[in-house]
Amino acid sequence: IGRVTEAIVDNDGIMKGVKLEDGTTIEADAFIVACGPWTDEARSWFPNGASVLPHITGVKCHSILLPSKRVLNQAVFFEASDGQMEEGGVEVYPRPDGDAYVNGFEDGEIIVQERPGEEAVIEDDVNLLKEAIRRTSTELGGLEPHTKQACYWPETPDGLPFIGAIPGINGAYVAAGHSVWGILQGPATGLSISELLLDGKATTVDLTSFDLRRFV
Repeated sequence: IGRVTEAIVDNDGIMKGVKLEDGTTIEADAFIVACGPWTDEARSWFPNGASVLPHITGVKCHSILLPSKRVLNQAVFFEASDGQMEEGGVEVYPRPDGDAYVNGFEDGEIIVQERPGEEAVIEDDVNLLKEAIRRTSTELGGLEPHTKQACYWPETPDGLPFIGAIPGINGAYVAAGHSVWGILQGPATGLSISELLLDGKATTVDLTSFDLRRFV
């Protein structure tokens, strides 16, 4: 629909809706912030956002897709530590269509400024991945990737995700900061948030460790 720029909250701290960047508003009595590494933007949406939402940083990582001649059946992880390659890890995941998904050599944590879907692909980082595969795989080494891409994963100050109500705002919730485990933990997170919305309490997962109030 659009990009949120403000959460509309009344004087009693009750969620009323959101304002989009084109100036339109959408009424809502419940609002879930689930923006991955872009969740940090929400600190400016709420009147108390900067005080109750700790920073979420992003780690940029490049990946390539290599057209393997056969469908591989094992994921493989390499750790470079012999001085022959750039320090860091490389991961290779086979896909049923024959592609091999390769990623690694991630950057450091930053506040993400690039927009979703507009992440710049750095050829030097792509070349690191190609060289790593050339050195570690006789089967995949030398193949040209048909896809080059970059993405971010989110990180929180203590390494645990934010899941639960946003303090001080009735009807506002957050579900973000799962690091590299977002796809794995997403279903349980979604179910827990739905329980909070519908029943007022999560029963599938104990969310105590993920509550934002741990930072207060």
